[in-house]
Amino acid sequence: MNRKRFFIGFLCLLFTGVVTAQTLIQIRGSVVDETGEPIIGANILVKGTTQGTTSDLDGQFSLQVDRSPVTLQVSYMGYARVEVEAVSGKPVKVQMAPDTQMMEEVVVTGYGTFKKSAYAGSASNVKGEKMKDIPAVTFKDLLQGNAAGVQFASSSGQPGASSSLNIRGMGSFNASNAPLYVIDGVPMRAGSINSIDSKAGLDIMSTLNSSDIESITIIKDAAAASLYGSRAANGVVLITTKRGKAGKPSIQFKADWGQSDFAMEYRPIMSGEERRQHIYDGLAAGQIKKGKSEAEAKAYANKKIDDYAPVPWCGYVDWDDVLLQKGNHQSYETSITGGTERFNYYSSLAYLKQEGLSLRSGLERISGRLNVDYNATDKLKIGANILFATVNQEVYSEGTSYSSPFYTSRNAVVPSDPVYNEDNTWNRELIRIGDRNPALAAAYDFQREYVTRAFNTVYGEYELLKDLKFKSTFSYDYVNTKGREWYDPRTSNGEDKNGGMIKKFYEYKKMVWANQLSYKITLAENHHVDALAGYEIDDQYRDFLSGYATNFATPDKNEISNGMKTESVSGNDIRTRMVSYISRLNYDYKNKYYLGGSFRTDGSSRFHRNNRWGSFWSVSAAWRAIEEDFISPAKDWLTDLKLRASYGVNGTLPSDYFGYMGLSSLTNGYLEQPGIVRSQMMNKDLQWETNHNLNLGLDFGLWNRLNVTLEYYTRITRNLLMDRPISMTSGFDSYLMNIGEVKNRGIELEVNSTNVQTKNFLWNTTFNISHNRNEIVTLDGLQTEIISGNQIRKVGKSYRTFYLIEFAGINPETGAPQFYTNEKDKDGNYKKEITESVEQARAIVLDKHAEPDVIGGLSNTLRYKWFDLSFMFSYQFGGYSYDTWAQKTEHGGNDLKANIPTYYRNSWKRPGDVTNYELFYENPAVAMNKISTTRRLHSTDFIRLKTLTFGITLPKGWTQKLKIDRLRFYASANNLWTWAAYDYYDPEAVSGGTAIWGTPPLRTVTFGFNMHF
Repeated sequence: MNRKRFFIGFLCLLFTGVVTAQTLIQIRGSVVDETGEPIIGANILVKGTTQGTTSDLDGQFSLQVDRSPVTLQVSYMGYARVEVEAVSGKPVKVQMAPDTQMMEEVVVTGYGTFKKSAYAGSASNVKGEKMKDIPAVTFKDLLQGNAAGVQFASSSGQPGASSSLNIRGMGSFNASNAPLYVIDGVPMRAGSINSIDSKAGLDIMSTLNSSDIESITIIKDAAAASLYGSRAANGVVLITTKRGKAGKPSIQFKADWGQSDFAMEYRPIMSGEERRQHIYDGLAAGQIKKGKSEAEAKAYANKKIDDYAPVPWCGYVDWDDVLLQKGNHQSYETSITGGTERFNYYSSLAYLKQEGLSLRSGLERISGRLNVDYNATDKLKIGANILFATVNQEVYSEGTSYSSPFYTSRNAVVPSDPVYNEDNTWNRELIRIGDRNPALAAAYDFQREYVTRAFNTVYGEYELLKDLKFKSTFSYDYVNTKGREWYDPRTSNGEDKNGGMIKKFYEYKKMVWANQLSYKITLAENHHVDALAGYEIDDQYRDFLSGYATNFATPDKNEISNGMKTESVSGNDIRTRMVSYISRLNYDYKNKYYLGGSFRTDGSSRFHRNNRWGSFWSVSAAWRAIEEDFISPAKDWLTDLKLRASYGVNGTLPSDYFGYMGLSSLTNGYLEQPGIVRSQMMNKDLQWETNHNLNLGLDFGLWNRLNVTLEYYTRITRNLLMDRPISMTSGFDSYLMNIGEVKNRGIELEVNSTNVQTKNFLWNTTFNISHNRNEIVTLDGLQTEIISGNQIRKVGKSYRTFYLIEFAGINPETGAPQFYTNEKDKDGNYKKEITESVEQARAIVLDKHAEPDVIGGLSNTLRYKWFDLSFMFSYQFGGYSYDTWAQKTEHGGNDLKANIPTYYRNSWKRPGDVTNYELFYENPAVAMNKISTTRRLHSTDFIRLKTLTFGITLPKGWTQKLKIDRLRFYASANNLWTWAAYDYYDPEAVSGGTAIWGTPPLRTVTFGFNMHF
């Protein structure tokens, strides 16, 4: 019976559909802007239905309806929505007017969205459009140059490697300098989530698909950042993902493919024959230095040369061809978005695969997102943001490991080393590193990460009374990371223990529950008040387990349980919680005068109960002078004028979850018997680091084409966490205390211009430049300077000021390196006397530091009919880096078994030569690879073509025949061209003022297409 009813019902529906199809009528029309020019891509929706279409290249549209007349709702970004009545047989012309409130840039803070004209703080906004075609695993690299005052650094160029953003300088010594990341209003985890001991790391942001991002707002001052309290001292990065809009479903498919290589030539070395000749000359020169005749010197060189640079049986080997490859990139994405007046949705699914330059380097990601918003009633709104991602990463050893392809190819394996023996077995007798063949290790050893992430948020908002709303948001972020590290028994890494497997698990959980009560009211027409109060809970948990087993029967069965010997098992779990109370009050009069204030108090489990609570606040004010009557005569050319000021205090939590506790360690035993040892002194007085931030801003616009923002800021961090030296009689040499102070102050300028805007041609330019000066005010209260390797922490100087022996050049008569003694005279000035004895030379505090004086970017976007072109240059000037590699490569003949950098082509050869490189000879009297001097200090000034995209959008008349609304082909690249003041290594392959041992930045070029249905 039920089946019969179902069948009859189905026939009725089918019959109804046929009748409806037969009675459909056509509505035609066009959409134009305020000047009468056609609007392309406007959304036209039949009111009360989901039926709709979009306007074509000529602004024309047509759709089929079942009745006449109908009411059409026409919308387009930046224009006010229009409702018109349309009838069959009479084309309707819809003229749209700009919506000043929609066109105006907004600042999304997580505790409210504000028009930029009403915002009193400092914020930079980067639209997702700027990142959509760039072949990058994460969005962070693309912020440098696009946002003033933001600097990017990465630990490695491997796909998915950990990276960091620095906003307005360095504000902490021992705690984090990373900003707080907030996605769709919810604070999220940041940093690396790798489980194995990889120097590259795995950035949690690699789980996000950049194409899902609508915009990124970077908050730099206290006006909004103080609402985030103890996590916002280093700024806040607010990520807003895409959401659905009312209209017919829009389906998008995007795909691209490309290749990667070094962004710059990477530490070039001499080829096999050139190296052999250079070593031969060095052997002979060493004998002549000892007083031998030229004939004796040549005889000695002929005898010894094959010990260092023999001609191999297979010919000289280019180890780059053996250990490295061209990287490749491919990605595929699809999304669907749409909605009605009550229900909106956005959903995406994406696949990304990148292979790095090494044989053991790559990343594979599958990610999906669903954002929904539903107006259940006129008062109740609910929604959800759901992210699920899996990321697999394979990395290789970096640093000075003999398995590292970059270190070994530049230092440890030489062109005279064959990869294989003549019998096709692996070469295990390399000239410098013996049996540690890096190609063999690359063939069998591996390091792999497997990440699963589910980041889900649900919210509900209910209007209790008119304009009085209560919103509750619950978020749960779950990350599971599994790492496997295999040392094969056939390689030098695993043969001593017959193979070894390390397996690690990290489980991260983060729960955020936020409740907010907001109220907006207008009094006497001109007084606008916006108030908010809230309560939040942040609960984070981490669980860790690791095992290491060795002695495997066969390398093909390398699961950890197959290892016959358990070398170690370890694990721990950590939990931290924070409770917060927040409040905010904003007031404006006639949208002209603005006042704002916020207060937040946080209680964290990272402090003793006596100091658990910290209070953070801000005040701000703005004056929109353009609204004043006395400005009216200038409004023909002055289109905006606003003054802003803010001051506030926010904080930083210590990195150590239990830094205030007196701890004992249970892991130290004796003869396999358990033992307890005191491991940390108690400090109940440990407190928050506090960041005091002043920001002054000026915004003005000219002729509705040029918009300028100028800002000055000071940022003083007090109660810095410092290790204060104490007597060793306590059992410890230092004690963590709140005693330091550091100051950052600077200027930022941002200029946006519309250079040309006609019917067929648009050209926009954005330029920004930032200057920041970092200065240590107080160290531990006792010392005024602390030497840290080749840097010094000194009161009155930048944190990363260099401290080195000053190189004085090469003696033009003898080829010997020279140094300045830098002894002080009676007036305290350095005496610039030259010596060839390094023992007589003293290291000094230099006027050079790692932090650049100036950073910025220049971007342009051009569109002409079907064509679009965009490019962005980033740059920095005034900073320096120390080349740590020099302690291995700058040997001058002290390590003849190693590779020779190409800069030794300019070494001293005969009297009268003026050069910076000494005579290259065997066992030099002064080995420069053993001495830290200013010769290793290099400028990091650069100008880089960071991104370039060229696209062609086919005419809609062509694509409609294929049932495609829009089809665009494009070519895109990042790091395409670089000018560097010192170009032997990449100026961005630097971390903390030191050239990294890892993979440098890569140049990637891709080609792709984007279809809309």
